[in-house]
Amino acid sequence: MNVIFEHPTIIFDDKIAEIIIEFVNHILYADCEVTLRRIVADFADRYDLDRYFVYGYGKHHLWVAQRKITDPEKVFNYRILIVKF
Repeated sequence: MNVIFEHPTIIFDDKIAEIIIEFVNHILYADCEVTLRRIVADFADRYDLDRYFVYGYGKHHLWVAQRKITDPEKVFNYRILIVKF
C-alpha cells in the first residue's frame, strides 16, 4: 500500500492523532484491496474512526477526509490522505 498524506490533519481532540497514526499503521499491513477493505472495516468498528473522519474507495485507492469541528455532519473540502493499491 502506498499512503500519501495530502493535507495536515486538524488535531482538535487528543484522540485524533492516536486514531490517524493507528489507522495508517493498520493500513500498511494490507497486501491487496480485499485485505485493505477488511482492515479498514475492522478498524472502524474498534476505533472511533467515523466520529472524526469519512472515507471511501475509488477504483484503485482509498481516500480519507476529516469531519469539521463545528459540524461533524460536514466534511472539509480536501482529503487528508489517499492510499493507492
